[in-house]
Amino acid sequence: MSKKIKFSPKGFLDFFGKAIFDIANNQNHTLDLNGYVYKSEKIPEEFVGFRIVHLSDMHNCVYGNEADELIRIVKRNKPNIIVITGDSFDSRRRQYFDSLDIIKKLVLIAPVYYVTGNHEELSPDLKEIFISEIEKNGVHILDSTSVEIKRRNVSIYINGIADFTSFTIGYGLLEKALDKNLDCDELNLLKDSFKEKLRIFSETKKDGFNILLSHRPEMFDVYAENGYDLVFCGHAHGGQFRIPPIGAIYSPGQGFLPKYSEGPHTKENTTMIVSRGLGNSSFPLRINNRPQILVTVLKK
Repeated sequence: MSKKIKFSPKGFLDFFGKAIFDIANNQNHTLDLNGYVYKSEKIPEEFVGFRIVHLSDMHNCVYGNEADELIRIVKRNKPNIIVITGDSFDSRRRQYFDSLDIIKKLVLIAPVYYVTGNHEELSPDLKEIFISEIEKNGVHILDSTSVEIKRRNVSIYINGIADFTSFTIGYGLLEKALDKNLDCDELNLLKDSFKEKLRIFSETKKDGFNILLSHRPEMFDVYAENGYDLVFCGHAHGGQFRIPPIGAIYSPGQGFLPKYSEGPHTKENTTMIVSRGLGNSSFPLRINNRPQILVTVLKK
């Protein structure tokens, strides 16, 4: 006698829910490694093959075995330098120790160059301690500053600028406008201040090949206007959800269907490469959008 199998809606929902959770957990804790070859006649022969690892937006979420795997991947890719484009800790969680431990290990692999993101600027007290700690460990902090990298008497330049939330007090009032890129006088004033600060800083830019580190990809037009060759940014979190064929769904600073959520973008003579980041902030979930390590190789 055959037995009838009863369908249980609750059992199905439990199974389906667990499957979704497992998939989402894998999406959030499995690191992607993506490589780009950047070609320019401005790159000196001495820097052909120069390797840059780019990390961003850790939000103090990279920990345990995942942190060990991150270090292994970075080391295996033999970077000449490592660049970090902000948000290593999260202003809402008020803790930075996991990210600090990772950075301490990164400086043993290659020189590290760092610019702040909005979350560092949101917590000036925590930022001061964190920046002091990573500087003690040899990290180069770039805030309207430039560092020369020399090989056999030939140089390229790494430039950096702090996130524009450092230009105001009481930023919390602007958080909604910043996240959703709403048009308001305060936000426009911040952006104008950033544009002017970058313009003034860029007037001191050296002749030659210039890299810029900056947190926000939505300011791409400004980076191109100031003549940078290669720009590294983060902040967009890869659009949080990526749905084929639509692509990125939402990014802070750009809102829905963001234009700059990952990868390379070119405008005139400037190329910007956007990291999807490593951690999460106010929204704790990524879909089809794994945490990312980027490696860029310079070629002629």
